[in-house]
Amino acid sequence: MQSHIPKSNISSPLGILLAVVSGLLLFSSFVYLPYLSFISFIPLLFLIERSSPKRLFFYGLLAGFTLYIPLLSFILVMEVPIRFYLYFGVFLLWLYLSFYYGLWCSITKIMLKKIGSAGWIFSIALFVSFEFLRSLTKEIGFPWATIGYTLVPQKYLIQTADITGIAGLSFLIILTNILLYNSFKRPVLVIPLILTFSGVVGYGRWRIESFHKLHLATRNLESRITVLVVQPNILPDIKRKGEIYTRAEVLKRASQTDLQPHLIIWPESALPGYMIEGSEPEKIARQIVDSVGVPVLMGGSRISFKNRRVKAYNSAFFVEPHKGVTEFYDKIHLVPFGERLPFDEFLPGLKNLEFGQGRFSPGEERTLFTVNGMRFGVLICFESIFPGYVRKFVKEGADFMVNITDDSWFGRTVGPYEHARMATLRAIETRRTLVRCGNTGISYIVTPDGNVKHKTGLFEEAVISDDIYPIPVETFYTKYGDVFSYMMLTIAILGIVGIWFGRR
Repeated sequence: MQSHIPKSNISSPLGILLAVVSGLLLFSSFVYLPYLSFISFIPLLFLIERSSPKRLFFYGLLAGFTLYIPLLSFILVMEVPIRFYLYFGVFLLWLYLSFYYGLWCSITKIMLKKIGSAGWIFSIALFVSFEFLRSLTKEIGFPWATIGYTLVPQKYLIQTADITGIAGLSFLIILTNILLYNSFKRPVLVIPLILTFSGVVGYGRWRIESFHKLHLATRNLESRITVLVVQPNILPDIKRKGEIYTRAEVLKRASQTDLQPHLIIWPESALPGYMIEGSEPEKIARQIVDSVGVPVLMGGSRISFKNRRVKAYNSAFFVEPHKGVTEFYDKIHLVPFGERLPFDEFLPGLKNLEFGQGRFSPGEERTLFTVNGMRFGVLICFESIFPGYVRKFVKEGADFMVNITDDSWFGRTVGPYEHARMATLRAIETRRTLVRCGNTGISYIVTPDGNVKHKTGLFEEAVISDDIYPIPVETFYTKYGDVFSYMMLTIAILGIVGIWFGRR
């Protein structure tokens, strides 16, 4: 027997206002004040208790649009041949991401009517599950704006990510919102909230201190490597002109140093053209590397003629002095609709459509490069926002990670800042140093405890350097992956099955 769900007793103007407030608070927590995420869902929770599921879907959708329109507006800055396709595609992206918020609000309402206050528990699991599900596929996965990233600036609150991954941080935010909201009616709920934060902060402090001790105990000057990160600040207008020699001069000047590094890192798309043996970019890269006498990791394009099929790849190349390109890695997680159309490998007819996208093919295997006895994996641009993918590199033996990117196309929007913020959490999840090299910024080196060092600004030429030491530790997340996320997904499914077949 199903319970009767009453119609909304909230006026439409008030409902719209509260939904917009929730979305604005969420956006502000990403860009301005991280702690706002702990209260940003409260207006929505108020609506959930007082509105019908049908109207709640609209309110959730509106809150999502209010969050995603300003947060993802940087995509509209990209230059494509047909602007209409870009606008239409971005609108569909806003709609797709906001759909999860609408669905979450509606299902939460039904759960509360079916099983009472216990529905809040399933609601938390459902929200975390939705964020997890939209990050899974290689073709259309898009985990941007996962709410757990709002906590990245708070170092003591994010250390649990080495157990739960990013899902645990989203869980903490939703749990806090629900406990705070319900504490107005049941003040005793403040107690579990205080205990939760005490445990999270306590674990964070202990974890940071333990890594400091471990670093001192295992620090070995012979096993370290010194990296030099070059942020050349080559602007898009120069890239469009294809002035390869202008870029080469900037990279060469920045790479000449007295620091004696073991590895120099250049950003994604460092030189235009395909890095084929004997090509102009390949010759220039080899000449610069020979002159500085230090291996260079650089981003560029690669073309393959395997099995009589021509394929282009967005790649990273390892160029050694007097040897040239000795290894490369082809980007596996390509930007959907940016670097390729999703599923075009399975539906070849899609390749005939022109939306202004790139024509890259996805890589087929991960590559671990070696320098001075230390192994490292490379994340090209978008790949840094997939924690499960980064985990695989570390599980296969990476001692540190390198992220090369070029966010110059997004200008001075929120895009480059959010992209850089997400990458820092990969160091905590795996407890591996992550070195980020952006063409126009933001570049930095983040240590296994989440300490961001040598952070550069946007649109400035800069060079940063630091020593990296291997850390002999394997985190729970590295070893077991997204166990916490799958646990949340299981709880959410049980809740949905329960309300579908059960009685109140």
